[in-house]
Amino acid sequence: MNSSKILTIQLLFLSSGLFAQKNYQVFIDLTKVTSDQLLVEMFTPKVTGNQIDFHLPRIVPGTYSISNFGSYVSDFTALDQAGNALTTTHPDANTWRIENARKLYKITYTIDDTWDTPQVKEDIFEPGGTSFEQDTAFVLNTFGVVGYLRGNEKKPYQIKIKHPEGFFGSTSLESRKSETPNIDLFETDNYHTLVDAPILYAKPDTAWIKVANASVLVSVFSARGKSSAKALVNDVRPILEGHAKYLGGKLPVKKYAFLVYLSNKKNIARYGALEHNQSCLMFMPESFSQEELSSEFRDIASHEFLHIVTPLTIHSEEISNFDFIAAKMSKHLWMYEGVTEYATHHSQLCSGAISLEEYLKRQTEKVTTSKKYFNDTLAFTVLSSEVLDKQKGQYRNVYEKGALIGLCLDVKLLTQSNGEYGLREVMARLGKKYGMKKSFKDAELFDQIATMTFPEIRTFFKEYVEGGKPLPLKETFDALGIHYNPDASRKVAEIKIGFSAGLAPDKKHLQVTDISGATGLGKRLGVQPDDMLVSMNDEPLTIETYQECFGKYAANAKAGDTVKFVVQRKDANGEAKEVALQADIREEAESYIAIEAMASPTATQQKIRKAWEGR
Repeated sequence: MNSSKILTIQLLFLSSGLFAQKNYQVFIDLTKVTSDQLLVEMFTPKVTGNQIDFHLPRIVPGTYSISNFGSYVSDFTALDQAGNALTTTHPDANTWRIENARKLYKITYTIDDTWDTPQVKEDIFEPGGTSFEQDTAFVLNTFGVVGYLRGNEKKPYQIKIKHPEGFFGSTSLESRKSETPNIDLFETDNYHTLVDAPILYAKPDTAWIKVANASVLVSVFSARGKSSAKALVNDVRPILEGHAKYLGGKLPVKKYAFLVYLSNKKNIARYGALEHNQSCLMFMPESFSQEELSSEFRDIASHEFLHIVTPLTIHSEEISNFDFIAAKMSKHLWMYEGVTEYATHHSQLCSGAISLEEYLKRQTEKVTTSKKYFNDTLAFTVLSSEVLDKQKGQYRNVYEKGALIGLCLDVKLLTQSNGEYGLREVMARLGKKYGMKKSFKDAELFDQIATMTFPEIRTFFKEYVEGGKPLPLKETFDALGIHYNPDASRKVAEIKIGFSAGLAPDKKHLQVTDISGATGLGKRLGVQPDDMLVSMNDEPLTIETYQECFGKYAANAKAGDTVKFVVQRKDANGEAKEVALQADIREEAESYIAIEAMASPTATQQKIRKAWEGR
């Protein structure tokens, strides 16, 4: 790189004075995008050693999976103050080793976005990734764009982002006024704070509301303008106000941001959000109806917002000192995700946003899903500490059994205290004891909670969180005056078919890949592996229509109906022929878990339930 280019970029930072060589200074120009790539230019803090490693994260908080953001970097260069290139090696996907590092002055590299770079084979969930669409929108999860020098993560960052005319950068970060038009200036005290705050750049569709002591931003990007921030603010306002009351009327943040990207891509297989301490980034299909979007947004926002409690104000050393390359997982996913998910629904019950009947319906789904699809005897501390590898397949249980742990613990605290306090109050005490800037030791949390409550609570943790004993659900619900029957039975129309399918070789249809889970209906249909699905109930079944076809079927199918498929199947000679398959839907006996309120609870049960419901 020539020296005149270095001088040009330096001029943007002259106002910083002695800031240079002490902190990071980063410049990103969103007006210059080539093939979905951005140039990142970084002036680095002074290095004292002969060698140093520069990283982009291998893993980031909240994802519980490997991302390898360094895989998206190309043209990495380290320079001294005269513009001379320093020797670098690239020992792994996320590391650049810089020699003669005392002379290091500046680093430059080009980075691809994660949403639209098929040549990179990482599987990064869209809310935890990046998208650079020139003149359209930019999704900047900063950990997917900006890196750090090993051992220098705690040094401050100054980020300057030049954006297209008319664009607005929505984020939980506070933007300082820049001396240059269309350039936003962000400053953070360290790398951890920087990467905890995604930024959505687009033509602004924003709305603000005041919730207790916090200002909440909702920012929406929708290519076709299918939804507005104002509509989503109205959807989420009562939920957030209920949360504020649930948390005692005062929130631990002054600002929070919901960043919502509505994608017009076809056949979106997954959607959702990634939480941050003071914001969350959502990725959802633009094809949702307004009713579907409102419902999904409320559900997601309800959960993610409550992360302001944990891990923002209650977290272990593993989180506050998160290692982006070789992360050590905390043992306490039961709290970070499980208690957050529990509070998501419990808060709505306490505020009257949902009825007890609806609340119990949701808990029934959690019990059923947890017991059917996950290992019920696996200790949750083991699940947490091994979630990146050995227990990766068990992760989703943090939202099912993890939430049920929260329920059982809450009721246990209420019964032990005779209705005086529950989990909400204990979490508030932990928040005061630790707070944003103080971490607890992973191995000591259970003892700390037991010390501030009852010895029986330590036994609860030992048996049901550190141990693999199934949760005391019957005892828990009974204390609330609620029937719990895990062995109920009923007759239902068996509409599930139970085969798995993937993309067919023609890339236009679905092909059956596995029939091992076929139900009675699936077996009567006679579906076989490698069948290519041509039609369902006389309607074409393609990659574009399958969601609508199966959705219509699930919504309308009933006992006595006939299900029809046409499949393309190879005969003994390898010739593909169309085969018609059909079978009638029958009523089958189904065991299920029944959870419903007692008609005449005892006085003790009524007392505990009233305390639990916040009445």
